[in-house]
Amino acid sequence: MEQNYSQRLMIDLAVAFIVVPSFFVGLRIWARFLKGKSLAVDDYLCMGALVIGITCSALQLYAAIDGQLGQHQTVGVDGQPILDDPRFLVYEDTKFAVNILSVVGLGMVKASILLFYKSIFTVRPFRIAVWIMMGIVVAWTITYFFANLFTCFPITSLIEQFYGNTCINAVPMWLSVVGSDLVVDVGILLMPVPMVLRLQLPWKDRLAVLGMFMLGATVCAISITRLVTLVQIANEFIYHYNDETYYTSPVFFWTNIEMAMAVVSACLPTLRPIWLHLKNKPQQVTAKSNTYASFGSSRNNKSDGYTEVTSYAMGRMSKSRGVRVRCKSSSEL
Repeated sequence: MEQNYSQRLMIDLAVAFIVVPSFFVGLRIWARFLKGKSLAVDDYLCMGALVIGITCSALQLYAAIDGQLGQHQTVGVDGQPILDDPRFLVYEDTKFAVNILSVVGLGMVKASILLFYKSIFTVRPFRIAVWIMMGIVVAWTITYFFANLFTCFPITSLIEQFYGNTCINAVPMWLSVVGSDLVVDVGILLMPVPMVLRLQLPWKDRLAVLGMFMLGATVCAISITRLVTLVQIANEFIYHYNDETYYTSPVFFWTNIEMAMAVVSACLPTLRPIWLHLKNKPQQVTAKSNTYASFGSSRNNKSDGYTEVTSYAMGRMSKSRGVRVRCKSSSEL
């Protein structure tokens, strides 16, 4: 596998991973205020994931500046790596911290997306599915948090045999983290598809709504790339054992890329109010209920079981029955 890493590349990527997701979380908060609504739990989870993502990127900066990340490792006259080099110890400590924190951050993003789904779709079976998936996400986060924390016992970031610590073979565990992360992401990505396809809207509008949710496919693509890269590194590491700080650089930046893009993808579906605000197109919805937009089969005591609405969804007027929209404007969609 051909590489072309450098200290400058590691620094530039880390800065980008701080700036880009911060910008989109700022837009998400603005969108909330444009709707006249306070921040919800899913917003706070996304903000928490941003804080963790910024921390991981700051650790990448630290590793690049003081830990030889993206640079060739110092070796002795015999060509063997100097494992007690203070710069290598910085690299080990930051890698250990990123592995632990990234699991928590990715878990928070997943939980944020699931709560966003729950706020939109009111159908009971779907909400049950959301809570089941939430349980899987919580279990995944807790399991791999402690698996990374206790890679060695007593707890230490120094996993090489040189240090004489009792450690597991970390590579299979790291592969299982990334592989299971991908499986959970795909599951979350596909969850709203049946609900959207059942909406009584023109196909063009349904595809537009579906496309909004499918933005998360970007994160899945990054997860696949991260998994493939990690497998390549694991298979070829024996040939590069004396240059760990250079050869394993992707372990850092692909983790941080996934963290940053997961936060961005979680924010994108919430930004429609900003688009409406900038386009200055007032949206009208008439309904007997006026709280906020949701799709489902909730009952209305003054009707025959469903609230019939006329709405301008995705810019086109459509009349639906059995789809409740509880909103003051279609910006919730």
